[in-house]
Amino acid sequence: MENNNVKKCKKISCAAILSFLFSLALCSSITIVTIINRENYEELKIEHLILDKTLHINEIISRMLYRTNSLATMVIQGNGVINDFERMASSIADDPVILNVLIAPDCIVSNVYPLSGGNENFIGFDFFSDMEGNKEAVLAIDTGELVLGGPFRSVQGIDILAGRLPVYIDTPDEKNVFWGLVSVSLKFPQILDNAELDILNYQDFSYELWRINPDTNEKQVIKSNFNPRESKAGYIEKHVPVINADWYLKVWLTRKWYNYTENIILLSASLLISLLILFIMLNNFKLKQMRNVLEDMAKCDPLTGIYNRRHFMEMTQMSIMKERRLDGDCFIVIFDLDKFKVVNDTYGHKMGDNVLIETTVRIKSNIRPYDVFARYGGEEFILYASRTDRKGIEEMIERLRICICNKKFECDNVSISISASFGIAIIEDENIDKAIIHADEAMYTAKNNGRNRFAVYTEQQAVQN
Repeated sequence: MENNNVKKCKKISCAAILSFLFSLALCSSITIVTIINRENYEELKIEHLILDKTLHINEIISRMLYRTNSLATMVIQGNGVINDFERMASSIADDPVILNVLIAPDCIVSNVYPLSGGNENFIGFDFFSDMEGNKEAVLAIDTGELVLGGPFRSVQGIDILAGRLPVYIDTPDEKNVFWGLVSVSLKFPQILDNAELDILNYQDFSYELWRINPDTNEKQVIKSNFNPRESKAGYIEKHVPVINADWYLKVWLTRKWYNYTENIILLSASLLISLLILFIMLNNFKLKQMRNVLEDMAKCDPLTGIYNRRHFMEMTQMSIMKERRLDGDCFIVIFDLDKFKVVNDTYGHKMGDNVLIETTVRIKSNIRPYDVFARYGGEEFILYASRTDRKGIEEMIERLRICICNKKFECDNVSISISASFGIAIIEDENIDKAIIHADEAMYTAKNNGRNRFAVYTEQQAVQN
């Protein structure tokens, strides 16, 4: 009897130990998986934040510095002379983060607005001198494009960002002659306030925005809340392209796994396994949501929301193979907005962006659900159409042309008319790249024949319709 009791006790003890070990192993496994998932979630959260801040920084600085185009337009229209510089410049420097705007014939500053607050020190400034920030001016002249300089210390003794844009004019003897530089200077770090980088402080992140200074070839920290005395586990760093400049945003997660209360609870809560499983499922659901968001961002154009070029090529290639098996015809249509650069130069990039967005809305409402529509680049779009013939595609494109040109585009009480030129090409032998080239040639035939029309490519020529 005693032996039986001893045996039962041993069995109970073994079962208890095994249950304890099983529970401990299960809780430990759940805890480890949860911690890993949280770290993955935090990394995805950091990547999402970095992407958002990267786009925001680029948009804020680019929007201000592209005002140099207005200055350049004034110089070109005046054939190198601006008679009422102060009045014209005041309309450009209408934002408090703009320190000044200036023009520099032959790279020597002749006019600056406003001519106060130390800005008068810029008069006579030579962009070819050995001063900090002038390497960007030389780069602008060499490339013929807008170049971002800074942050660097200006002649006023304050830190600024500056956009340098070379200007070329036509003279009686020669066309496209280098005239000089125009520039917009931005207050730093005030220009970054709207990027809301400091919000990272409230989300347990440390950050560092930096670049390689072209004057010293050394790392220059642009803005940071990073404390080197604090221990940092890991970080995520992303490239921040701002016009021509290469900036980098590095973000650290300051909280450790043991700083999360739920992780401590998991270590001791062997009786709450069901709740822990639910927590993991919710955490995994968040991870899937974040991945879906990032995947959508990789597929779509950030401005218009339609597909980008890379995803368009992936989708159409599979559809072409299917249509070819069914002996169906497929078409590529390329179109762009006529004289779109004039819209940007005249009304600004906000108007240009609104035109692009509204164009996509009109096109999407006039195509079939299975047609593939994407932004090809700039003001150029591309369309893939199947299950139709030559007559059907021509009728479709005529509808698209009319939906663009028959209704004006409006923004900020400004109303303008826009037209588009279309090129159509049939896809032969599943060769989409060749079809794109043909459609592009047909589009330029439409443009050369007066714009606001479409042309169809043939082996002999792109026949206008």
